[in-house]
Amino acid sequence: MKKLIVASLAAVVFSTAHAQSVVPPPPTPVPVPRPPSPEPGSLEMKPSGIPGKAEAKRNATMTVTIQSIDVPGRTLTVRGQGGRSQTVKLGPEVTRLKEFSVGDTIRVDYEQGLALEFQPPGSPTVLPESGTTAGRTGRDQLPGSTASSGIQATVTITAIDTEKRLVSFQGEGGKVYQVKASPMIRLEKLKVGDRLLATYVETVAIRLQKTPRKK
Repeated sequence: MKKLIVASLAAVVFSTAHAQSVVPPPPTPVPVPRPPSPEPGSLEMKPSGIPGKAEAKRNATMTVTIQSIDVPGRTLTVRGQGGRSQTVKLGPEVTRLKEFSVGDTIRVDYEQGLALEFQPPGSPTVLPESGTTAGRTGRDQLPGSTASSGIQATVTITAIDTEKRLVSFQGEGGKVYQVKASPMIRLEKLKVGDRLLATYVETVAIRLQKTPRKK
């Protein structure tokens, strides 16, 4: 399947925007940008409606603006966050280049989702497992693509701050991550050493936004 131009742009324009997330980022099916990571503990876990399971979501949007385009030369110059400009050389696999114009913007909608589920003593350890899916917009739509990826593994609680309602847990490789428990989560039921099944999913939708022309 041929790659769309937006995927190539994402890999270059946002290459400096990558930052550590509150959970290990899963492998993605296409190069995608990342918004700035939230502060440790800012991802708030809430009851999922299933006993022993909590969930959290975070959304962000990023954009870049096309400054110049050279269709025969297959190059594109864009301006990203902070006013930084970059020129991208596009490979032959990039299609629908003629649909882009100076002033158009490329929008990236980013969603993170985390689920933590209590694992009773004796439950088998789940080693990190990942999966990916990808798709793109139809011919009757503006160029764009969507990529989803996720990872699931057993993690262990290493600290609980009941006053600040912060829970720290350790994943594969020994790295520690932190989330915040909403007032609806009963922290007294958790203790250091408890194991949780962590499921992390990220979805990125990348699309061209045509700018209305001035009359």
